[in-house]
Amino acid sequence: MHALNLDRISGVAHYATSLLDQVIPLRNASHADVVKYIVDTPMRYAECFGVLMCGRKISLVNSRQFVGWSSHDAKRSLLFRNREVQVAIRVDPDNPDSCESPGHVRDIVLEPVHDKVGDARSKRKFIAIDGSMLVLPQA
Repeated sequence: MHALNLDRISGVAHYATSLLDQVIPLRNASHADVVKYIVDTPMRYAECFGVLMCGRKISLVNSRQFVGWSSHDAKRSLLFRNREVQVAIRVDPDNPDSCESPGHVRDIVLEPVHDKVGDARSKRKFIAIDGSMLVLPQA
């Protein structure tokens, strides 16, 4: 029974990283090879990078897909956009469910891009790539 659960978890992780490779691809690497995600501000705008086991930082194929992040802490959400789909990757290296997954990804949320802002009770706050506050409706 335990082996079945490990096989299922492995299958879900493979599916999730394949989805990320299609929706927000990395340059010359797979999300399956990422050990952690970092946000760096090399110039004026923040960028998200995947870090490989060897320590190499890998950028997105299209860095403009990175929209923002929820916190400077290790436990945070990273927000991306691919056409009309918004992708939130929730990362938590301290959670037992995600400590073994590539990049410590706890879950991935796909939702349509929201053009309208909801009421104040249903908002999520992110740090935009330019350092401003980005407020989105609750998923």
